[in-house]
Amino acid sequence: MRKKLVRSLFALCVSAASLPAIAQPAIPREYVEHPGFSIGTNFGMTDLWGDVGTQSVVDHYSNGKYFDKPCFMGGLFGRFTPHPSVGFRLGINYGTLYATDAWNEDKAKKAKSIEDDAFQRYLRNQDIKSNVWEGTFQFELFPFRANSESRSAMRRWQPYLTFGVGVFHYKPYSSFIDRGTLAKKWVAVDDLHLEGEGFEHDKATPTYAEKTKFWQVNVPAGLGLRFDASDKISWGIEYLYRFTFTDRLDNVSGDYVSDEYLERYLTPEKAAVAKEMADKQWAVDPGAKAQPWTKRGNKDDKDGYSTISIMLIYKFQTNKTPWWY
Repeated sequence: MRKKLVRSLFALCVSAASLPAIAQPAIPREYVEHPGFSIGTNFGMTDLWGDVGTQSVVDHYSNGKYFDKPCFMGGLFGRFTPHPSVGFRLGINYGTLYATDAWNEDKAKKAKSIEDDAFQRYLRNQDIKSNVWEGTFQFELFPFRANSESRSAMRRWQPYLTFGVGVFHYKPYSSFIDRGTLAKKWVAVDDLHLEGEGFEHDKATPTYAEKTKFWQVNVPAGLGLRFDASDKISWGIEYLYRFTFTDRLDNVSGDYVSDEYLERYLTPEKAAVAKEMADKQWAVDPGAKAQPWTKRGNKDDKDGYSTISIMLIYKFQTNKTPWWY
């Protein structure tokens, strides 16, 4: 009798101990965004949106010279996902931005007036290349996974929105044109003050550009489409635009300055280079020369830059039960 009672109690304890394991639901394999961490990489083409280049987005991509010099940006990031619909991302990127007024050539040749915007940009003949380092913190929102039990949440293809805040550092270069051979070479313009930025002004109503700060804050915002290939691997495509608080990304923002003004504040060597690079209209029209204190750029519109990137993500597996179960 005693042995039967002991065996019965033992069996009851074993059964009770196994109940939580039996009652705990299995994690469905369709879910590939369980709570946890992941790492990833991104790589894609960049675009600079400023004073240099075309006025419209259509002209930016459709002009015949756009793909002559494509530029790229890539980097690494880490992610944390507390819920299938929400992700947090911390990343670092490096890349190059580029724009040129030569993109307006085709449209400028069809202009009906020299006052046409495309003609004026083409005549200005400025170009810019900037090397950029950036660090960003972003939120990712997957709207179709807000309800983790819905059918749409189980789909492998998932659109998402992303936004956040970042910091970046850039260094601008522009082409120096040799008047004899018309050969071009890239020259750093960060210390040439081509628009008198950061200097005193001898006009009653100064309109020269603000002093350039090469560390800046940006606000990234965009959208993407991601495919969960397995419970460990995801890939996708993302468009991300960075709003900035500067108009100096392309080094064109204010007015032309006089040669005397550059000679006053720069060394003779730098002044000689700056005078050649501030006004390059002569390379398009040999007789053209900008008048001092006339408009070179529009300081009221801030610059920005964007990327279209391919994303690849590796997710670390976890055996923990999701908190939303």
